[in-house]
Amino acid sequence: MSIVLKSILAAASLALSLTIVASASLAAESSQKTVSAKNTSEPAGPVCGENRQPYRDLDFLVGRWEFFTMDGHKIADQTYSQKEQGCLVLEDWSTVTGETGTGMNFVDPATGKWRQVWMSPRFHIDYSGGLTQKGDFVLEGHMYPNNGQPASKIKGIYSKQADGSVTKEFLQYDENAKEWKRFFIGVARKKK
Repeated sequence: MSIVLKSILAAASLALSLTIVASASLAAESSQKTVSAKNTSEPAGPVCGENRQPYRDLDFLVGRWEFFTMDGHKIADQTYSQKEQGCLVLEDWSTVTGETGTGMNFVDPATGKWRQVWMSPRFHIDYSGGLTQKGDFVLEGHMYPNNGQPASKIKGIYSKQADGSVTKEFLQYDENAKEWKRFFIGVARKKK
């Protein structure tokens, strides 16, 4: 092959390489502009605010309630309100003797389960769960006394009743007996 022919082939090869690099660079730049345009558009609403399960499972609790013992003695007022575009159900509790507590209820994106983090001056609770096939709302986790005592396993069961009330039963796990034992049950009735 002559030197001239080799030079022409080398130049053609170089031109082809530059064309490929330029095309790739333009494609990357175009793709980056598309991504940037997508990032500057309005964000979609939060998934947890959508009108579907599990995100609307606690809607039945939203409102103002009175809480009674099973024999009819009023012990507290409760208010459940939706916050953060429907992603949070906030519970405020106030007993007739002045004790208070606050619960944050939300669907944990890591597990897809409802989670409640409850705080009061005496203890806090962190438990999770959801609706059962029967329609009860069941949460299970731990209760931590704020006085430094050991934590205990706890279960809360919220059962909707035909009259619109909600029975709330709380169980504590007895490690010695290896069974759940009720430590409280009451009924919430919507305020009129």
